Amino acid sequence: MTDLPELLAQTASALVGTVAGGAIALYVARWQTLRTAAIQAETTTTQENAAVRLAPSLRVRERETAAAGALLERLEGLLRWLPALPDLTADRPASSEEARAHCSAAMQSLRGGMSTDLLMIADPLVRDRYRALVQLVYDIGRRGAGRAHRERQIRDARHYLRHVQHTLESVIDGAPLPRHAAPPRPDRPGDEAWLPPDLPPHWSDPADGS
Repeated sequence: MTDLPELLAQTASALVGTVAGGAIALYVARWQTLRTAAIQAETTTTQENAAVRLAPSLRVRERETAAAGALLERLEGLLRWLPALPDLTADRPASSEEARAHCSAAMQSLRGGMSTDLLMIADPLVRDRYRALVQLVYDIGRRGAGRAHRERQIRDARHYLRHVQHTLESVIDGAPLPRHAAPPRPDRPGDEAWLPPDLPPHWSDPADGS
């Protein structure tokens, strides 16, 4: 029969083991809780830092998208009146006075975009194409370049405008820009109209008029 001192010793040993085991379990649970909290805090900090770094680029993207949209509206304003473009300096204009007035106003709007909306777009290639379009339009409409090729003048202006339009649409879509091509020279010989290297998808639509 186990004597009392031995029984007390066994009981004490079991009690100590239970207490120690509970303490260890509590310590492990607390460590896991603190570790989880630390990981969550680190993840949150990383996400916040990434958001801070991303915010400026998102604002730039928003500004460029809005600017490209505004420039597209200017292009659309001119597209309708392009047939009157060669008549602005013609002695015997084929288009009406109203059409010429609208065309002139649309040209001014197009040029105004260079000092406003275009400055919001960082890509120099986009800027160069838009400026080349303004130069082409004014060469035809104000300087009378290529006057002997009236129909080609109109097609040149329309096709290069469409090329710039395609470029601005790519800015909005975040897509690669159409391949670069030198703008048409309105005073060159011949009647063949200028065409861009990459035709926009909507050019296959007969209703597009390009």
